[in-house]
Amino acid sequence: MAGHEPSEQLPRDLVDLVDAWSAVPAFIHDRHFTVLHANRLARSLSVAFRPGANLLRSTFLRPEVLRASPEPELVTDHVVGALRNSLGTHEWDDVFERLVDELRAGNRGFARAWIDLDAGAEPGAAETFTFTLAEVGPLELRYLQLQVPEHFGLSLVIWRACDEDSEALLARLAERVSDEPRPDED
Repeated sequence: MAGHEPSEQLPRDLVDLVDAWSAVPAFIHDRHFTVLHANRLARSLSVAFRPGANLLRSTFLRPEVLRASPEPELVTDHVVGALRNSLGTHEWDDVFERLVDELRAGNRGFARAWIDLDAGAEPGAAETFTFTLAEVGPLELRYLQLQVPEHFGLSLVIWRACDEDSEALLARLAERVSDEPRPDED
């Protein structure tokens, strides 16, 4: 990415808040689902949560993202529902049009879900997602997505464990991630 880092577009307080949650995976994305900032724990969960990544492209154009889930259809329907929901809030523009065209051409699952999924369908808030990581094993997580006041189009996503086992594994992952050197310390 040429130019500025995505997090430079964000309020400093919001970046500091996300970074302060060392035991809670969290990231911020824009209305086009581009990740602008993510804490270390979120980045360790998925390549889709790294700054500069687009959640839609990562989900549908990087095979390892859907392969990491035991329920790729759930993820597909959820992400397409989230896109439809976003389009109900935000104006359809050239970026959304190019993105949908790219995804329809690049992933049959997306193309099928885009046609089949009810236009009014919204992603379920209680859905759980499994992240299977070699370092710790499978984590069952739920997320909460919050709109950032005064910054239309920005969303804060916070993940939490669904059960005690996942909570223990997430804590172990957080400890492991905190022990790794920061990229700027290399």
